[in-house]
Amino acid sequence: MRLSIYSSVLLLFIVSCSNNKSEEAETPVAEIYLWEAGLNDSTGLLQMKKIISPVVDSLSVASVTGYINGDDSNIQLEYVKTSGDTVFLKILDAEYLTQRMGSSGPTMYLAGVVYNFTEIPGIKYVNFDFEEGDHAQPGTYSRENFSNN
Repeated sequence: MRLSIYSSVLLLFIVSCSNNKSEEAETPVAEIYLWEAGLNDSTGLLQMKKIISPVVDSLSVASVTGYINGDDSNIQLEYVKTSGDTVFLKILDAEYLTQRMGSSGPTMYLAGVVYNFTEIPGIKYVNFDFEEGDHAQPGTYSRENFSNN
């Protein structure tokens, strides 16, 4: 009799512990959204699409820089500083961006960078420092720069 009581208590304990684990697993995790630039098939215009990021776990300058740098090894952003509502970035070798991506490639790249950095609370502008080329120029950009492209 004692054995069955102890077995019942042990079984109840195991079931209650496993229930807590499933409740914890169901707790919603904050989703991080990032932006992807593309061209609309019908209009040929720039189109920004918000996506859930499976790789970025926080919206910070470091995590967004890492995400963007990991996406395109031909262009590497270097974080310089943040001042007020502006993030300052540098591209040491911008030849691929300014000369080899065609005319719409740089626009899509810069738009993606601007949208992703301005997703960070308090950031409204992104300043790019790189050597100007045929298809892209340095300067300060906001989302509005890409709203009608």
